[in-house]
Amino acid sequence: MRERLCLSWAVAAVMSVGLWGCGSGDGGGPSDDAAPGGQIGGVHVVEGGCDEEKEDIGADDVSPLGFSARDALSALSGERSTPLAWSKGGSTAATVAAGELVAARFVRSTVADSGPGGAESTALAADCADHLQLDVPLAFSTEDGAFDESFAVTLRVPQVGEGRFFHRIDLDALQGSYEVTEVDPTEFREVFVDLSGALTGSAVSGTISGMAEDHPIGTGPEASVSAQPFSVADF
Repeated sequence: MRERLCLSWAVAAVMSVGLWGCGSGDGGGPSDDAAPGGQIGGVHVVEGGCDEEKEDIGADDVSPLGFSARDALSALSGERSTPLAWSKGGSTAATVAAGELVAARFVRSTVADSGPGGAESTALAADCADHLQLDVPLAFSTEDGAFDESFAVTLRVPQVGEGRFFHRIDLDALQGSYEVTEVDPTEFREVFVDLSGALTGSAVSGTISGMAEDHPIGTGPEASVSAQPFSVADF
């Protein structure tokens, strides 16, 4: 299975509140959230960067990276807690726990030929690295009760002991008490909140960020939509 990703994963995670562009592919994760610009198997992508070929592998198959999906997940599964700072002030503790493996893929990633934009692809080459994708359930909660969520994600694992994820939070299905107050949702057409994070052997870190889209200005091909990014929390 071959697809073109629109931007390298790490850059996309950082820019998830600022840019949404094209995305192509058939998903591949347990939950292909319908995020603007695309979310491929839980990996959020925006415009320009890597060509990727995916190959399904068994839990115990040793991948070309020299380790299996089970090896990778055993170093990342379990519960991790860390301090979380709310952007509007205050703090709590965040807990993240990755569950059992659902499916796994080996992903061969190369820098895409972007023609005149070749310099851009060269700059992103560090992120066009082979990796495993591990589909797992993930629990995310905060001690103050703002979040108490469980959902499916795809961990991007370039090496044992390192995994990253992205998830668009369903604001209509929250189990916690969080409400968007960083902006006034009634002033916008739609508001999105995204969770991105990184797991290591003993720690977790990440961000919760959002984007508020204005109502379209104009109609037809001349219509335009602007968006306002906002920060929710860092942990």
